[in-house]
Amino acid sequence: MKYTPWQLPENPFDYVKLISCRDGIGIIPKNKLGCKIGIIGAGCSGLCAAYELMKIGLHPVIYESSKNIDGTPRIGGRAYTYHFPGDPNAFAELGAMRIPPLHRTLKYYMDKFNIDYSQPFPDPLTVPTTLYFEGKKYFIPLGGVLPTFVKKASDAWEGLINPLIKKISSAWDNPELRKKQWQEYVKEYANKSFYQVLYEHGLSAREIKYFGSMGLGTGGFDSLYPISFIEILRLTVCQWEKDQRLIKGGFSQIPETFWSNRRKCQHWGLSSVGQLNNNKPLRAVREIYTPPDPLEKVSITDIDGNTEKYDAVIVTCSLRALEMGIKVNRNTFSDEIWSAIQNNHMMRSGKIFVRTKDAFWKNKSPESTINCTITDEAIRGCYLFDFDNTSSGVICMSYTWEDASTKFHALSENDRVMKCVSILKTIYGEDFISDQVVESISFFWEHAKGYNGAFKLNYPGQYKDQSILFHQPISSSPETHNGVYLAGETISWAGGWIEGAIHSGLDSSMSVIQRLGGKLSGIISKRRDIT
Repeated sequence: MKYTPWQLPENPFDYVKLISCRDGIGIIPKNKLGCKIGIIGAGCSGLCAAYELMKIGLHPVIYESSKNIDGTPRIGGRAYTYHFPGDPNAFAELGAMRIPPLHRTLKYYMDKFNIDYSQPFPDPLTVPTTLYFEGKKYFIPLGGVLPTFVKKASDAWEGLINPLIKKISSAWDNPELRKKQWQEYVKEYANKSFYQVLYEHGLSAREIKYFGSMGLGTGGFDSLYPISFIEILRLTVCQWEKDQRLIKGGFSQIPETFWSNRRKCQHWGLSSVGQLNNNKPLRAVREIYTPPDPLEKVSITDIDGNTEKYDAVIVTCSLRALEMGIKVNRNTFSDEIWSAIQNNHMMRSGKIFVRTKDAFWKNKSPESTINCTITDEAIRGCYLFDFDNTSSGVICMSYTWEDASTKFHALSENDRVMKCVSILKTIYGEDFISDQVVESISFFWEHAKGYNGAFKLNYPGQYKDQSILFHQPISSSPETHNGVYLAGETISWAGGWIEGAIHSGLDSSMSVIQRLGGKLSGIISKRRDIT
């Protein structure tokens, strides 16, 4: 049975229906038009919220701690397209780099903004691929078959996951049955690790090893073995690993367009978020102060000591910034929310890129040159990129998660590149890269100030914490909520995906509208339909 799982099991709200409302996502009382709303974080979540609130006549004020090379605040968050200085037409995606078209909320905005996501991402097996496990190389041409031992591990995984998918897919079009089935999965799997479920299902140690190296066609899934199996089940049920696309021109276009796109707005006329912010976000936040009275305004103090008061504040930065970089008075959140903030698990993630003189692999037969590579060696995954408007090529020589990422931390930038070159030379028997390298960049999100990690994937036992975070911006009535709303991909169920980040930004935006005495769009019959 074919099903289209475009909504999350825990969050069946129709965000596309909300944002496609002609007059915006809500209506603000006339005496509240122009009210300033503080938004901490200039990533996809914060700027989506800002864009929608601007449309209906509010004034989003953006704060951002990330910096460009010239020291100005950087727009984008973890949608971070790095353009090589020597050839700005060649770029590396340091953060988000692939999306499935099933992410309909994001797709709606990209279509609206004319962002081109038509090009498939060069995932393993969708392009000629080399596997290198236990010192042996296996070349798989496009349409080729997996080595027997990898195929056996893949079949063992399919034997585990397919019945689970079939069971919930048969109930997908019935929201109540789907909800009931998913909660049965939560009860069974939320407190078990990925590894534990594979082991209990009867996969051998060898099958677990090879499946861990190959993953769901994207490589490196053994780095995820300690996380809760419910995270992997959600990923698979929702088919986020299928038909993945890259964005021509880079992922930074998404937040940058939320920032710069001018449109007709209530109160403001033709305007953009950037225009309302004097074309530059305010600097990093030093303190958030929430008064005891929930009806009083919330104060934000930036790192220069400037303090402003807001009718509401949307916090989209990494939750770790609330622990490690921003002073927040205790009564801003309940004890259970503080606990969830502290317990939330952020993945480590690193990438190492080089720009090459040209995309040399395009002019050679795949068997005779470097290609997409998945391996149990330290680099784990290697991907190749070329561009329409330059002859330069870009190679992601290593994409790693968790412990595999940490292994590179002690090396210098140059040593990281040399290590990757050395491993790829061992795999291919020839050094295709050294004479081609022009520039390099490596980036580890756990080192990035204000982020302290790449994206959220929870451990066993943290499902309740995630539920608490998800409900924080929507659980209290407008009269009793103190006006500080958490958002960002960490708050959503969709850890690590822009779609979830946007959902959370919209959730907080709806709460802001209600706090100000406004009404949500008439198309939305009720505030929320969630588990």
